[in-house]
Amino acid sequence: MSDKQTKCPKCQSVYKVTVAQLTVAQGMVCCPKCDNTFNALSHLVFAYPQNKNSVTSQLNHIQNHSFVQATAELAQTQHILDIFQRKAEHSNIDLKTYLNNLNYFSTEPIGNIPAMNLSAPDLESEKKQGNGYYLLWGSINFLLIGLLIFQILLFNPKFLNNSPALNSVFTQVCQFFNCNNFEERFSLVSANRVKVKRVDSVNTQFTGELINYYDKSLALPNIKITLKEKQQTLSTYVYSPQEYLIESLSRIQRIPQNTPFKFDIVVPVSRNDFDNYTLEIIKP
Repeated sequence: MSDKQTKCPKCQSVYKVTVAQLTVAQGMVCCPKCDNTFNALSHLVFAYPQNKNSVTSQLNHIQNHSFVQATAELAQTQHILDIFQRKAEHSNIDLKTYLNNLNYFSTEPIGNIPAMNLSAPDLESEKKQGNGYYLLWGSINFLLIGLLIFQILLFNPKFLNNSPALNSVFTQVCQFFNCNNFEERFSLVSANRVKVKRVDSVNTQFTGELINYYDKSLALPNIKITLKEKQQTLSTYVYSPQEYLIESLSRIQRIPQNTPFKFDIVVPVSRNDFDNYTLEIIKP
């Protein structure tokens, strides 16, 4: 009986019905849609074939032949009555005997009327998705979450100001994607009061101040010094914050807004070897 169906007389919804559901409350069931309580045995219906063409031809044949229709209804009624002659699951007695003597088998009053499931195609027949399907959607979700986090950090610099490690990761990601906004921030860091002084015959000292004109604090940039002789580039040096900051500021990792940070750089080139230079602020 696992393939039988019953129809709610009120909302006409079709449900799958089993012997276990019929025997719990003597055939009484509850419709989940309209909360109507009815006898499932009295409203059993056939599970129609899945072939639409077959169904259409049968309906046309029944409509055009009233006698055949009456015969089919009689056969359906006889088929329903045959249900009561079938043996119940795991029992040697038929369903009719079992239902008539249900009170002898269980003296407890009938409690909750069993609920039913809508008649639907067998879920086992549906194809299961492969590993590639879940891998694809997992990758898409991961990228969307990463994009969301990146946008939050991009438009909320306060999170970067409070975490140097997070700022370092954000900087690397921004370099990979070539963020224009990020480049514009460091273009607002300026080197002022730059002085060049001869230290000895082989070293030259560059001193000055870095000032951040951006409205938020930034990670300390690198300083690039290019030495030239007669418009020809002699050498180029890049110094990190730990190399150019004075000793009292060596542990600082970010430069606040409008706060001068002094730097002191010694280049291993004699002052007499170059006649011009450029000092650039580059992102870390």
